[in-house]
Amino acid sequence: MPRKPGIVLLAGITAFGAVAIDSFLPLLPALAVTFSVSSADAQMAVGAVMIGFALGQMLYGPLSDRFGRRRPLLFGMVLFTVAAVAAATADSFATMVGWRFVQGVGGAAGSVIARAIVRDLHARDEASRQLSYMTTVMGTIPIAASFIGAQLLTHVGWRSVPAAMAAYGVLLILLVARGLPETNPRAGTVRRPLSDLLLGYRQAILHPACIAHVATNIVLTTAFFVFLSASPFVLIGGGRVPAELYGFVFALAIGGLMAGALLNGRLVRHFGAEVLMRRGKVALLGLSPLLALSATETAGLAAFLPALFLFQTALSFVVINAIASALGELPERAGTVSALIGAGQFAAGALAGRWATAAIGQDLLAMALFMAAFALAGIAIHRLCAPRMAGSR
Repeated sequence: MPRKPGIVLLAGITAFGAVAIDSFLPLLPALAVTFSVSSADAQMAVGAVMIGFALGQMLYGPLSDRFGRRRPLLFGMVLFTVAAVAAATADSFATMVGWRFVQGVGGAAGSVIARAIVRDLHARDEASRQLSYMTTVMGTIPIAASFIGAQLLTHVGWRSVPAAMAAYGVLLILLVARGLPETNPRAGTVRRPLSDLLLGYRQAILHPACIAHVATNIVLTTAFFVFLSASPFVLIGGGRVPAELYGFVFALAIGGLMAGALLNGRLVRHFGAEVLMRRGKVALLGLSPLLALSATETAGLAAFLPALFLFQTALSFVVINAIASALGELPERAGTVSALIGAGQFAAGALAGRWATAAIGQDLLAMALFMAAFALAGIAIHRLCAPRMAGSR
């Protein structure tokens, strides 16, 4: 059994996506003005990273199953860091977006491989517990990233934000090089042809229980990506929250995810991942319409923020246990399944983010309705797949 890496290190590796995305959210209205682009086009500074993450994870997952976790991870982190420096020095919006895409491809290694490492070392319920604690620790990173991004924008300028990302990349490269052992016991022991890497995706997609958990996770996570993409325009652009205070509102949303993750980590040993996922779905059924009602003009922001916190808490229960359950169905393909989850999340997030941002504009109620709709759709998918899942076991 390889030496187990610390939760903080795994959370830091996973957080490349959060750092790349969340630190840029407060910049979007300013980027639209600086480069004379529309709000929907400015969102591509985030959407490009999401697309890069989606494509990158499809590559890193199978490669980490074959060659091990360390080498693909270090390569991706170096690519992330170089692209961050290039984005900071870009002289046009198109160039900056292009390097943001490359940054996403590099950062994808962290997210997909960290989840696979957890599955290398733990069975399903314990993996759920470890993922919960990773999420709790990782939750501080997007909060800090959003806050730091807003402060750097206000006091230094937008170029300082990708420069700070490069510094984060250098720090994690050093920590991984010194503190992360190889955890994949099959690394290098089986010489599969490259075509077999694609067959891993086919195996995961055709496995009823695995793909049901993957699809549920993707659709539910899209609800949060709608908030990520639209909230700067709804809250800052709509005049509801000043830019320097946006980080505090974002911290509340992430705090809900952290609260759910912490509770899940404590309860999963007693109830198991499947029971907690069911209870999370029941909570979302009630909280989704509540979120929409709280976003009306009559209720206002003071009602919306507590509802958002509770919604995020329930969402966390379902998302974390869906990941652990999907990875548990095909442990020998943990990297591939992790890649399928991550790629689906970021592809759906990028598409829904741009589409939803254009449709929502600065309307708080519209944003809440989109979030609630994706949450209910995720629950419906899991429910409809339940008979096939039972038959596959």
